[in-house]
Amino acid sequence: QDGSAAGAGGRVQRIKGNTSLPVAIGFGFGKQEQAGEAAQLADGVVVGSAIVKAFHEESHDAAGRARAAAFVGSLVRAVKEV
Repeated sequence: QDGSAAGAGGRVQRIKGNTSLPVAIGFGFGKQEQAGEAAQLADGVVVGSAIVKAFHEESHDAAGRARAAAFVGSLVRAVKEV
């Protein structure tokens, strides 16, 4: 979960130049800043593993689920702020 979107910009632009479909990037974006950076480059950001990890690592009670959900919310806000 320590990926960077910085190196993906050129690839995303090349792909967008060859298709009219939306382009999503992911793999390793597990932090709010990374998700926001990726959202500036692509049409979508994949953060599925980060969400699974958050729910797995938190305690399996209401408080743990709330913390994991807050983390997911931070990713959503980072992407929507772009």
